[in-house]
Amino acid sequence: MLEGKIERQGFLDIIQLLTMSRKTGRLEITGTTDGALFFSEGNLLDCQMDKLSGDDAFIELFIRVSGNFKFHEEKIAVDQHITKSLTDLLMIASKHATEWDEACKELPFEDAALILAPVDPNADRQFSFDALGWAIISQINGRRSFSEIARLIKLPKTNVAITIAELKKQGLLTTEDEESSILRTVFRKIAYVLYNLIEKRVKPRVKERILKDFNKWTYSKGFDIRMLDGDGVINNIPYDMPIDDKRILYLQTMEQMFEAALAGLNRNELYDRMSELHAHLSEKERKAVANSGFEKYVSPGKKKRGEETDFWESAAGSMGTDGIAPR
Repeated sequence: MLEGKIERQGFLDIIQLLTMSRKTGRLEITGTTDGALFFSEGNLLDCQMDKLSGDDAFIELFIRVSGNFKFHEEKIAVDQHITKSLTDLLMIASKHATEWDEACKELPFEDAALILAPVDPNADRQFSFDALGWAIISQINGRRSFSEIARLIKLPKTNVAITIAELKKQGLLTTEDEESSILRTVFRKIAYVLYNLIEKRVKPRVKERILKDFNKWTYSKGFDIRMLDGDGVINNIPYDMPIDDKRILYLQTMEQMFEAALAGLNRNELYDRMSELHAHLSEKERKAVANSGFEKYVSPGKKKRGEETDFWESAAGSMGTDGIAPR
């Protein structure tokens, strides 16, 4: 089986290998982004990522790919959604990737809450932005990141980030501080893994109950964090909340999500997934994990049975039948 680690630089090599060897099957990408490419006798039929498909999904996946890949040789029953030649797709994707890399210099933290900057109405300045710029500005409230805004206006994340970076250059908006931004990023990555485990491993009826109970619990606590069916975990915590309060809030929310994920898999498997996540965190993100008490859930290495933290040693009877601890 063809499998290994993948970054943008090696993405083309893998696709060319599958094309030249006339493979039929599914190339699965997992990591910071999840996606799949479908081949029939070396021809690329479709690409799927989040709610995107076809050319848009391919371009988005090319730009943001990072993690692991595995090729499954199997029969493919998908329609042709790739409309451009592979050469044209790669030219477009490379251009967008360059723009994305430039945008990331203006927006180094993907999950940072965006804040409208005060503008002096008497200042002799002119701003330039299009309809997309207006749509983005209307969604900025000091709680949403560009990822959340992209979800709301239903456009690829990279397109939205490139426009936001230009607005930031013009002085129309700014972002929350670095410490809060990194904390949001770490929470998003943990929540992403846990949500997908619940989405893929828990039975539909139980999953529906988990999402409902989780959202009721966060609402009762006054947390603006929700699990939406098909849309992942939505984090709308205000940028100006004290950092210590954010740490407590995220820790409590993680505990609820961990307990929910245990409805679909066992503790050791869940811990293994969190260890894999830790391996992909940056140095700053690992420092945030250590400083915020998140090591209870995400830590390096694999611990032996009996060496787990207090959370993993919770008595079986302390959990409800659907994996949610009673409160």
